[in-house]
Amino acid sequence: MNPQIKDHFYDQFLKEPTKDNFRDFMKKSCGELNEMDFKETWIDKGPLAKIMLAMANNGGGIIIFGVKENEDNTFDVLGLDNLKDTADISNSISRLVSSSLDYEVFNFVFDSDVYGEFENKKFQIMVIHDTPERLPFVSLGQSEKIEKDVIYVRRGTKSEKATSEEINRIIERKIATIYSENTDMSLDQHLEQLKKLYSELPQKIRVLVRKGSQPNFAAALKVFGERIGALYGTPDEYEEKDNPGARI
Repeated sequence: MNPQIKDHFYDQFLKEPTKDNFRDFMKKSCGELNEMDFKETWIDKGPLAKIMLAMANNGGGIIIFGVKENEDNTFDVLGLDNLKDTADISNSISRLVSSSLDYEVFNFVFDSDVYGEFENKKFQIMVIHDTPERLPFVSLGQSEKIEKDVIYVRRGTKSEKATSEEINRIIERKIATIYSENTDMSLDQHLEQLKKLYSELPQKIRVLVRKGSQPNFAAALKVFGERIGALYGTPDEYEEKDNPGARI
């Protein structure tokens, strides 16, 4: 998620998700971004899962339901006819999205005339949290507008299939998280983590990575090797340790 959007949203809204803060957030919003999407109503499970996966692979995001964005980046706060039950949301996407994808849904019901154009209207916000340690998020099934075994990313406010380069960047971010959060792991444990990551990728994604132009998965391995090399020592240091006095 864009740091400025993330700071504004998390610091000024999520810490205290009140109706006043939601209204203020909407007034300061600058339109749809990679990290933000507006929907007039709740959408079908396929398109919804696709956006969720793309945002999860891009550092998180926000989907606001009940708001229409116009071509000039202004908004019509239409509101929803009914709030969608979170259990229904979970059930609808369960065969398309991994349960490890972390998200929350917030409800906002305005019933006082002090809220102006928001009065007597209902809104819901879905927040897709950034969990780099769980990357990549891959579609589990196929439905309308979503294919199985695909890594989606946000690109130009749209949710698209990731290229080999984009997959590589996602893998590199995963590797960086493993390294930073588990510096007390042994070299074998680090390598096992990397092996597990690669084995969990669906076969057609592995093929895409292998056939992609540089940087590819090999580049990610190189970055990983440099990072654990800094932690465990260079080959020359190993030689010196195993054969004292071997180097002059």
